[in-house]
Amino acid sequence: MDGHGGATVSDFCAKNIFRTMSLDDGKPEYRLASLVANLNSATCLYEAGSTFSGVIISEKSKTASVAILGDSPIVILDGKGRLHVSPEHNVRSNAAERKAAEARGGHYSQGYIWGSREDGLQMSRALGDAPLDSILSREPEIYTVHNPVWVLVASDGLFDPSHENTEDLLKEIKEFAKNGADADMLMAWAEERGLHDNATAIVWIK
Repeated sequence: MDGHGGATVSDFCAKNIFRTMSLDDGKPEYRLASLVANLNSATCLYEAGSTFSGVIISEKSKTASVAILGDSPIVILDGKGRLHVSPEHNVRSNAAERKAAEARGGHYSQGYIWGSREDGLQMSRALGDAPLDSILSREPEIYTVHNPVWVLVASDGLFDPSHENTEDLLKEIKEFAKNGADADMLMAWAEERGLHDNATAIVWIK
């Protein structure tokens, strides 16, 4: 969770995620969809907001199931050397998401989507952000990657918070993934480039 407008929503999710998440053996994609729906119900009246990026990794079935709401990236390298990058629900970098937010009544200006009040946001999907409720989507994109060997969950501050240079940085990330880089190595890489936002990296390696 990468909070904005305050830490209320991200803090709530961090404290309550495991209380809210089903721990049964149901399909991971259903569990993730239910989790995000429950978190949205609990935070929809908060003025602060947050992204949500979650992964359920099953070593038994050799899968990584992903849920994305917002623009905090999840990057997965599979056993065939293919890199799977989560979609960016960001109106600066994703024209389809921008058009969808505009169709819900938002207007795009200076890299942000705006509602009827003076509240602007880069993201087209998020938790919280009650003043922008009418123009935001609360539906995560959910999918499953087979045979993951390296998984990164990060805030966009690890890459490029302006979302202008993400593609080039992902080429570097792929090399890190192939070499089995851990979170400390990625944080050092981000710090060398200069941090312009809060940066978080969580890495799983098979």
